[in-house]
Amino acid sequence: MNPSPSLLRPARLLGPACIGLCAGIGLSMTPAHAASHTATKAPAAIAATVTPPTPPVQVGDPLPSYKMKAGAMVCGDRRRMDVRVEGKNDSVIDLTWKGHHYLLQRKPTTTGAYHFDDQKAGLVMIQIPAKSMLFDKKDMMRLADDCNPIAATKVVAAQ
Repeated sequence: MNPSPSLLRPARLLGPACIGLCAGIGLSMTPAHAASHTATKAPAAIAATVTPPTPPVQVGDPLPSYKMKAGAMVCGDRRRMDVRVEGKNDSVIDLTWKGHHYLLQRKPTTTGAYHFDDQKAGLVMIQIPAKSMLFDKKDMMRLADDCNPIAATKVVAAQ
């Protein structure tokens, strides 16, 4: 079936109608300009003008470049704490502080330091290559500073 010529006529008149409509609302568009907008762009031209969306920034947990210190530790003020890694990885530690045991979960950081947190007890342990520190998050106090494994402390003292 061929469409009747009267059905094709409105499609031919669409271009001038758009030009008249655009002129009526204050847009100036010449017939040549209107014809250029009806032509499709080449796929390469479209690809050149479209920029891909940038992926969202991921705040990762860079792996520390040092091994986590664990075991019995002595701190700068002679206080002691004990850090034991739970399981096969270092995502949970068992911290013994003042005779109480706390399970601290590892939290992601952007610095590569070890950061462990016990939300319920309010304890936070941060470990950097030089030392470990224990904080009371509820009272915003540092409970222990300059904590290092006792074995490492004895080696340094013997030198």
